[in-house]
Amino acid sequence: MKHLFATFILWLVAHGSFAQSQMTLTDSSRISLMTVAPGDMIYSTFGHSAIRVKDPNLRFDRCYNYGTFDFEQPGFVLKFCRGKLLYMLDMEPYRSFEYGNLQDLRVMQEQSLNLSLEQKQRLFDLIQENYKEENRYYKYDFFYDNCATRIRDIFEETFFHQLTYDTSKLVQGVTMRQLLQPYVAEKPWLDFGIDLILGLPADRKAKAADFMFLPDYLHDLTARAIKPGGELLVSGEQKIPANGIRQSAYSPTPLDRPLWVMIAVALIGLLTMANARTERIFDVIFWFILGLAGLVIFLLWAATDHSATKNNLNILWALPTHLFYFYRNKQTEWTEFYFRFVGFIALAVLALWYWLPQELPIPAIPILLLIVIKSLGRRYWKKSSDESMA
Repeated sequence: MKHLFATFILWLVAHGSFAQSQMTLTDSSRISLMTVAPGDMIYSTFGHSAIRVKDPNLRFDRCYNYGTFDFEQPGFVLKFCRGKLLYMLDMEPYRSFEYGNLQDLRVMQEQSLNLSLEQKQRLFDLIQENYKEENRYYKYDFFYDNCATRIRDIFEETFFHQLTYDTSKLVQGVTMRQLLQPYVAEKPWLDFGIDLILGLPADRKAKAADFMFLPDYLHDLTARAIKPGGELLVSGEQKIPANGIRQSAYSPTPLDRPLWVMIAVALIGLLTMANARTERIFDVIFWFILGLAGLVIFLLWAATDHSATKNNLNILWALPTHLFYFYRNKQTEWTEFYFRFVGFIALAVLALWYWLPQELPIPAIPILLLIVIKSLGRRYWKKSSDESMA
């Protein structure tokens, strides 16, 4: 009976927020920044960050993770799409954290922080304050409030915003969008999709602190961070597992190349113009998909809290108004005007491509060319042919 009672008390110490808020770390405690390599799943594409707190004297070894959410939240899908899904600070035993990442073939880097006992206690107390039920939930922002930036901010608060960083190795003039490119190089369709839905905010030049929205940059800048007094923030680092994990080489197929696929779509669109029936079928599908894409872009811009999807210039060529016209085969004065207007906009986007303030996706170029041909070239060519026959 005593053994069961003692076990229950230890469980409360490990899991109860009240007990943890009263916990005092000992001299044997160690706090580390855990950086997890990118994974295969979309949500793990850009890596992950967590804080490990270990105290052998207290038999305490936990990871604190700001990047979790509850799938069972009411209206989960709608909240996720609208940018209203609440993320939260979660805690799990270190062994569980390690096992899950190794099962997913994701290497971890552990950076031990060079902290006095007083600094460890302050950092731990800040985490515990965040872990309280009324504080642990927050509205996620891809660039400015995520699992990495939350850790950056708690490090800053631990040292009363007196940490300094060596930023000399950061690439100057890079945008937030460009920082994502190395992570999606082997996921070309994800790269295409991201460039479609991210708007002008993604093309803002990144400041030094902005780099740390990505776990790898949080890792690198933490490694070169200097505490008040001149000491490095990191005292040591280890890779887990020590020999890394062998990854299979990336070998894309033709379907893994969005530009090739879009060129093929444009060529099919041109070939169908030789036959009125096949052209009608293609046009219905083509304009419907463009209109649907435009509707998604518009909703992400106007009907969500996602800051990165605002002011998206892709809507200039993927107009949601196509949904009103995709099925109309009969040419009227109004439809002629509408598609002529669409063609001129697409032509203007192509002409100004290099000077636009937003970086548009390269695979969209064949689609814009097809829009121009179908909206302007085809119509003017057909009109001149009809006049010459008359």
